[in-house]
Amino acid sequence: MTNPSSFFALVFAVCFAATTQADEPTSAFLQNHCIRCHGNAKQKADRRFDTLPMQIKELDDLERYQEIVDQLNLQSMPPEGEPQPTAEERAKAIADLTRQIASARTELASGGRHTVMRRLNRFEYQQTIGDLLSLNVQAWNPAADFPPDVKVQGFDNNGRELVTSGMLLDHYLGAAEKAVTRATQFGPRPESKQYAQQTPYYFDGKNKANLPKLFQVDRFRFIPDTPYTDMYGRHYRGGHIGFRPLYGGVAHSGMYTIRVKAAAIDRDHPYGNALDDFRNGDPLVLEVATVDREGSVESTGSITTERSEGLAELTSEEPAWFEWTIHIDQGFEPEVRFRNGTTATKRLVRIISSKASEHPEIAPFANMKGGMEKSHGLLKVYRGPKLRIFDIRVEGPHIDQWPPAGHTLMYGDLQSDDLNRSTITERLRAFAAGAFRRPLNSGELKPIERMVMGKLDGGMEPLAALQLGFQTILCSPSFIYMQEGEGTLDGYNLASRLSYFLWSSQPDVVLLQHAKAERLSDANVLAAEVDRMLKDPRSERFVNQFVRRWLDWDNIGEMPVSGEFRVYYRDNLETAMAGETTTLFRHILDQNLPPKRFLDADYTFVNRELAAHYGLPAIEGNQLRQVSTEGTVRGGLMTHGSFLTASANGVDTSPVVRGIYALEKVMGYTPPPPPDDVPEIEPDIRGALTVREELAKHRSIATCAECHRKIDPLGFALENFDPIGAWRTEYGKKLPVDASGQLPSGKKFDDIRQLRTLLIERHESFTRSLTEKLMTYALGRELEIGDRPSVDEILAELNNKEGGLRDLIRLVVLSKPFLNN
Repeated sequence: MTNPSSFFALVFAVCFAATTQADEPTSAFLQNHCIRCHGNAKQKADRRFDTLPMQIKELDDLERYQEIVDQLNLQSMPPEGEPQPTAEERAKAIADLTRQIASARTELASGGRHTVMRRLNRFEYQQTIGDLLSLNVQAWNPAADFPPDVKVQGFDNNGRELVTSGMLLDHYLGAAEKAVTRATQFGPRPESKQYAQQTPYYFDGKNKANLPKLFQVDRFRFIPDTPYTDMYGRHYRGGHIGFRPLYGGVAHSGMYTIRVKAAAIDRDHPYGNALDDFRNGDPLVLEVATVDREGSVESTGSITTERSEGLAELTSEEPAWFEWTIHIDQGFEPEVRFRNGTTATKRLVRIISSKASEHPEIAPFANMKGGMEKSHGLLKVYRGPKLRIFDIRVEGPHIDQWPPAGHTLMYGDLQSDDLNRSTITERLRAFAAGAFRRPLNSGELKPIERMVMGKLDGGMEPLAALQLGFQTILCSPSFIYMQEGEGTLDGYNLASRLSYFLWSSQPDVVLLQHAKAERLSDANVLAAEVDRMLKDPRSERFVNQFVRRWLDWDNIGEMPVSGEFRVYYRDNLETAMAGETTTLFRHILDQNLPPKRFLDADYTFVNRELAAHYGLPAIEGNQLRQVSTEGTVRGGLMTHGSFLTASANGVDTSPVVRGIYALEKVMGYTPPPPPDDVPEIEPDIRGALTVREELAKHRSIATCAECHRKIDPLGFALENFDPIGAWRTEYGKKLPVDASGQLPSGKKFDDIRQLRTLLIERHESFTRSLTEKLMTYALGRELEIGDRPSVDEILAELNNKEGGLRDLIRLVVLSKPFLNN
């Protein structure tokens, strides 16, 4: 969108051009509401429009005409303070201008309406390697070290920006080598074994030789006299228990079952607010993690990489078994942790030492010199929350297929001794057909075959030469890029476009069979495939990735929140916040509910911590479940913690930042950047009055007024939510929050609930915005003015059939832009 002055120029250019052909009422409308300020006698913002061309001759003109009609539809024009048309007059002017736009479209052709040869982005590369070679790429991400992809309008799959650099090529080579090595499994089927360890989990004397500190007795870890070991804080000292039978990591990657026998002790404690980072009475959260101990940081148990694999909430002092089946990568080993214990055991000892006068059991240790005797004694008499671990057992790996499918794709049923010039050529071609997601073109593999044969002639071992060929295939343009050409997509290209839209990965066997039989040109077959693919577990990638890109979640859980919001990390709130929104998206998709449900839902999906954060009635458990929000301030996407956190910076809030975010994500409108000579608005850290006064000054500047008229109301409506989405009625200095505002249409509201009602009345704007976002994501390019008729057709069809989100996705796939390039 242009800046406000340019936008006024566009409006009046349209007004003047239209007067030569429009009927009498429309000409009067334009004269009454446009020319007075930008004609011969007056040129507001140094703009004069009575001498502008009177015909739409360029695509740029067409695009700007359409923006003008959109603004009239949104009732953002004419500006506040100018004579306002009646609803009938506005509708007539919009209809006339729309007819001119439709006529111009038939005379102008959009020259760039296709997706350029697009390489896979990091996420797509990761998933494709995983699906092609049957590798668990959550445990090992082949794209972890790739440079970040450029984002356009929040999306990181825009073909024009997905360039390839020399550094990226180096990463491709390294990732391909590791992927081929990981997928190669010539050895015998790994034997599933059982491992067990009962208390104690710490060691001293000769037993601790060569073990990381995690396993060793120190001031905050001791060998108990009981048949269990207690954990006290969430920091590693006294908060992490290692598993000695698998110290050094598992020998084979695969699925393992981990069972832990544990109990929650003293959830209700006598220390009051002293343990300010543990809420009295809360369940205790047991976490299972896997770690790689190749590192050298002794303070963290020599951990290089760690992954959280599962959580369980414990409320009973009676021991019970908890079980997870998870993937453990070769070289990784399990740990058990106290996820929501007090900050650190060291801090805990210091706190309870200071409470000796209030708690007789502590008194004998209060004046004792610091050391093991004091620390161990205090911990043994400590009556606060303890996670009690009795037994840990691990079984695996569980193998369903041997050798794995990725190995079979590369080597078939050959052994390494069976490799020769003939079998190597055969395996290269079979692998390339899978990697390229289509049948091979005649002779296209010959350069790679010649290279491999040259290596054989030079004395390279057959297996090494073949693997080098596989690696080269994984670095070739036919694997890294989606080469869709121009015009109607053929079956294989359409299969790939569909699979990367809904699965972020390569087509499966069913899609490729349809492509081979040329059935994907049948709209019924294509629609059925959309339904099938959305039911497949791989569609979770679409849900998570699309929502992440749509709402710009890259900073959630990573931004440095202020100290007062440490609960954000302690309680894993960032994960629950993201889960709330993706679960709502999944729910609307599975139930095929109308897109407006994102605005008017009177329910949401929360777990215990998120419900407490929102002030909703208490629920138990770490799993998200549907709860009613009727009668509360919560309801719809804009009150989700993810939405509110992504539109803040973790420390304070800004009505301008949140207003722009809401405009872009909900209404599909991106305001232009402010002029260079206008100072930024500071976050509202001094109170609502001050920031409102600053914004009022901005609105007095002609070049700022129009944008702030759209931005400010949405931003102020969200000021009742703090930087991580909790409800507030005042700022830190006891200044009341004023969440009232007025939309450009003139409608006023007092708070987010009334604004929500007004936005629901205009839900068509949200549905259009969501449709455009889905198409942008599906096509891998920005939408252009020539795509507008297709978007209109989709929305008309969706409205006619009163369709839902699944219908919308199906219509996107059946649209002309999706079927053509």
